[in-house]
Parts: sequence; structure tokens; C-alpha cells
Amino acid sequence: MNNTTQNDMNNASQTTSDDLGDVERKIFLAFYSTVLVLTVLGNTLVCVAIYVDLRLRSPTNWFIASLAVSDLFYGLAGLPFRIASMLRVMPNTAVCSLWVWIDMICAAASMANLAVISVDRYLKITKPFAYHRNMTKRRSFGAIGGVWIYAATLASLSIIRWPGAGGVYVDPVTGMCPNDNKVFYTVANIVAFLVPLIVLCVNYSMILRTAWIQFKKMQHSIVNTSSKEDKRKQKSVTRDFKATKTLAIVLLTFTICWAPFFIMFTIHQYDPLYLAGLPQDLGNGIVDTFYYVLPNINSACNPVIYAYFNSDFRRVFKRLMFSACDKDLRNYRSRTKRKSSLTSFFQSTFVRRGSPPTPRDDGNHNYNHIHSPSNNHDEKASFINGDTVITEV
Repeated sequence: MNNTTQNDMNNASQTTSDDLGDVERKIFLAFYSTVLVLTVLGNTLVCVAIYVDLRLRSPTNWFIASLAVSDLFYGLAGLPFRIASMLRVMPNTAVCSLWVWIDMICAAASMANLAVISVDRYLKITKPFAYHRNMTKRRSFGAIGGVWIYAATLASLSIIRWPGAGGVYVDPVTGMCPNDNKVFYTVANIVAFLVPLIVLCVNYSMILRTAWIQFKKMQHSIVNTSSKEDKRKQKSVTRDFKATKTLAIVLLTFTICWAPFFIMFTIHQYDPLYLAGLPQDLGNGIVDTFYYVLPNINSACNPVIYAYFNSDFRRVFKRLMFSACDKDLRNYRSRTKRKSSLTSFFQSTFVRRGSPPTPRDDGNHNYNHIHSPSNNHDEKASFINGDTVITEV
């Protein structure tokens, strides 16, 4: 989504793609390339971890996988457009529309996935028995399907030229892809960002409060009893509390990365020159930080958060990495062993001439011209000339 306004924001702060110096352009290219690699590798690792580990196959983690897919999609499809825009002018409106659509579907899917995750956590913490009975795999997949249908619909609406709007076009000066859809984007920001953000904040406030109360109660009960059932419940509550804390950090990171952009984006729709009164360096810094840097690094942050704060994901990540290293080591040892065996075979089979025939020799070899060890034949010349015989080993 942020590509649709970067051109206008740059005009407001007196910077354009053509005005970027070579050094700054190289810095951004290196930044985008690094973020792309981290985003793809990190979110692929999250998806693989959930797929291979049975203990991670829960409704909450299916929703996390959907969030990882949206981030992975942005890394594979959205960031390459951004890198290409730094190198050349967008060729036509169709390419611009595709870029706008990809940005929109990734942002909408991420926000919707976070909202679904917050509802899932709220139900699991506040109504655990009803949750395990009602939140089946089929229903969780249905919710994920609904998220992506909603995101695709919103993205498709974003590239329609509504009455009174200019729609998507290629700016001939900067080569960027503005989208003149003020009314639509105002409504979309409220529906796709502001309302879900309020729901998320309310949900997680209630979740953290409930989880903390349950955690304290369980700690107090464990002091007075040592039954296995109570200890099992304590572990379950502790695990849910830690998982909720991890997802709250994901929400906080998403809000920090995207909230300034959406606020500035909405203001810009009605006052494109609202940064014009600021010093140029300050305006450039604000645009670079909130339009180029923060929204793009968000997709690479979630795998780091899971690896650092969630012990289950951390365990599977370590196992996957160690398995990959061990596989490489086994392949290397296997190749070395095959090479050593082949070398030993030829060393034991092909011997230089002068070796005595074995007792099992059938006499067909012509040994009349074989020099005995006492002959003054040059060993080096004999070897070079290929004077060898094949013997049984």
C-alpha cells in the first residue's frame, strides 16, 4: 500500500526517486535486499516449523502460519517491485496496478490475521473448555480462508477507478505508482486498520488481565498442593500466558511499524503539503523512516520475535537448523567414504607390472616379457607406459 503515496510524499518533502544520490540509492537497495532475504528465510522457517512439528499444529499456530504467509508473499512479490522501482521507471499502468494490489492484500491480510489471532487467544484464555470443543481444524482453516478472501476483495477494490478519482497511474517524473483514490483509502484505512487495531487493543487488554489472574491463582494453588493434575494445569496456563505475551509483542511491533504510516497516509490524502513547512532534512527523515523503513522491516520481525520469546518455536528452529547442518555433514562423509572406497578398489586391483601372478592365474597373460625385480628397467618409464596387469584381489 505504501507505494501508492510515496511519490506524493516525496514531492511534499522535496525528494523524488530521481533526486536520490547514488550513495543513498545504494543504501536503500542494500536495505531492501537484506530485508527481502530475511523476510523470505524467516517466514519460510516459521511455516516449515509448523508443518513438521506436530506440537505446533494448533489453531493459533495455523493463524500464525497464515500471518507468515502474508509476510512471505510480501517478501517474494512486494519487495521485488520496490527494488525494481529504485532501478527503473515502472513500464505501464498494469504493472503499477499489480504492485498496488500486492501491497494492499499483504497489509490487509496481516492486519486481519492479527485480529483473528486476538479473537482466538481471547476465546482460549477466557473459555478454554468451549474453545477446545468448538475451535476445530476445519473452522480454523475456514477463518483463514475468510481472511484471504477479505484481503483479496479489499485489494481488488483499491485498483478500481471510482467516480471522481484518478485511479492508478505512472508518474512520468519519478516512475512511481500513485493511486488517486482519496475516498476509498480513507474508508479502507478505517475499516482495514483503525477498527481492527481498536479490537486488537481491547482484546489483548482483556486477555492479559484474565491470563494474569489465572496465572496468579494457579501459582497460589500449587503452593498448597503437589498433585500431578494441578502441575499439569499450571504448565498449561503458563504456556498460554507466554504465548499470549509473544503475540502481544507481535501486535506491538506491527503497530509501531504501521500506525505512523497509516496516520500520515490519511492526513496526506487531504493535505499533500503538510510536511512542506518542516526543514527539508527533517521532512526527508520522516518520510524515509515511516514510509520506507518501518513498514518494510515489519515482515522480517515476526520470526525473530517467535525465535526469541516462544520456546516451542525456538526448539523447532534449532532442530531444523541442526538437522540441515547434520544432513550436509552426512552427505560430505558419504561422498568422502565413496571416494575412499573407489580409490582403495583401484589401488588394490591395478598394480604395476612386476607383481607375481597369483596362484589362481589361468596362464592367459603373457608373462614372458615381464621383467623381474632384478632387471634394470626404469620403474617410472614402466609406469608411464602403462605396463600393468590385472590380478585377483
